[in-house]
Amino acid sequence: MEGRRDLPLLIGALWIAEVTGSFETAMILAALKRLIQDFGNPAMVGWLITGYLTVGAAIAAVVGRIGDMFGRRRTLIVVLAVGAVGSLISALSTNFPVLLAGRLMQGVTGAILPLCIGLVHENMAKDRAPMAIGLMISGASIGTAAGLVIGGMIVDRFSWHGIFFTSAGLCITAALALFAFVPVSPRRLSGPPVDWFSGLAFAPGVALILVYFSTGKDWGWANPWSLGSLVAGIALVAWWMQRSLASPNPLIAIRSFGNRTIAVGGAVTALVSMSTLQITVFFSLLLQAPAWTVAGLGFSATVAGLAKLPSNLSSAFAGPLGGWLAGRGGGRFAIVVGGLVTAVGWLLYFILDVNSFALVVAQLIVISFGATMLFSVAPTIIAQASPPERISEISGMLTVIRQLFLGIGAQMVTTLLAVDVVRRGDETYPSPFAYDLTVAVIVALCIAAILVAFALPRNIKPQEQA
Repeated sequence: MEGRRDLPLLIGALWIAEVTGSFETAMILAALKRLIQDFGNPAMVGWLITGYLTVGAAIAAVVGRIGDMFGRRRTLIVVLAVGAVGSLISALSTNFPVLLAGRLMQGVTGAILPLCIGLVHENMAKDRAPMAIGLMISGASIGTAAGLVIGGMIVDRFSWHGIFFTSAGLCITAALALFAFVPVSPRRLSGPPVDWFSGLAFAPGVALILVYFSTGKDWGWANPWSLGSLVAGIALVAWWMQRSLASPNPLIAIRSFGNRTIAVGGAVTALVSMSTLQITVFFSLLLQAPAWTVAGLGFSATVAGLAKLPSNLSSAFAGPLGGWLAGRGGGRFAIVVGGLVTAVGWLLYFILDVNSFALVVAQLIVISFGATMLFSVAPTIIAQASPPERISEISGMLTVIRQLFLGIGAQMVTTLLAVDVVRRGDETYPSPFAYDLTVAVIVALCIAAILVAFALPRNIKPQEQA
């Protein structure tokens, strides 16, 4: 395994797959304006984002587990094939229901990262896996930038149909690369029969909870439909947890989080998702708020989107650095470093008295760099601590945690920004105090993530945790 000469091609194939997944996530943002113009209903068009992310988060662990059992390469190729078909359905659609159906099919690509992490560990020595995962995850930053920039160019030059054709092409390219350069994965079906019934409630339960946090702002948090979704989701997840604990071989094993490293990695992911990953929500509003609010910079939506581009590009180097630090100094050291970089980035808001486009871009670069380091380290240490037969499943659970707490964090940020407002006529925006308070809470959560990381085993590198 150490001397294989095809490892760069293998990592390249996985990198293309990760670029594909992140491109699909970001590309729709570039087409939102045109889609709203064509369909005339912003709330309805918003389901192209909400539905896609909900499907991806809900099935990531289930599809990851299927890959663990029946072969990760085979499962990933199927995922990409479904994504390609969904993309083509959306590209050829002439009405919104068909467009949404294809977009929901694209959501299965949310399982790409868990499957790729499992494939890295199948094909590489443990001491090289952290760096490889970091390199692969750098594709997420590139894919996001490509989705926003190239997606925008396609929409402007042709139409929103073009981004779906492009997505289909990427899915097919990634599948061919996997077929050519990634070895066939082994099946892992030994042990007691799998309790398939134990996993039936997991995906719909998670989906219903995510629907609540994704739509509560538009529907109303106390709306009977919103609350019904939340209660039903919690009930299904509670039933799944009980069934999973009672089963000798559950489809999705909640008992995996009894491992300290996995539990700590999940907790760090939750805190980071609630805090620093709210970067887009916070800065989009800050950049576009009128100058008369004192806090806002008064830029257009296009300029606000461009402000994030340099940080996406620079973050491509953060993933490999996070993996390198995890491989050399251990998972705890890498998380602490990434957390400190992120916290410093948010503190620059107070230190620099951010009031210009260039300063905002600089702050975004620092925050995103630290966040991407964390994004690469947490999956690395969790995968190293996971049983080989459940690596993709548990990595998929990390995706579920991230999406769930992204929704919770978005509600937290919007609530904090509404604590104190300024008004002019019918316009209402957060006051400078509201922005200050929000950043202070985000920094506090970043520091909490750093402190939680100290609960990881002392001086144990990821390759020694397996």
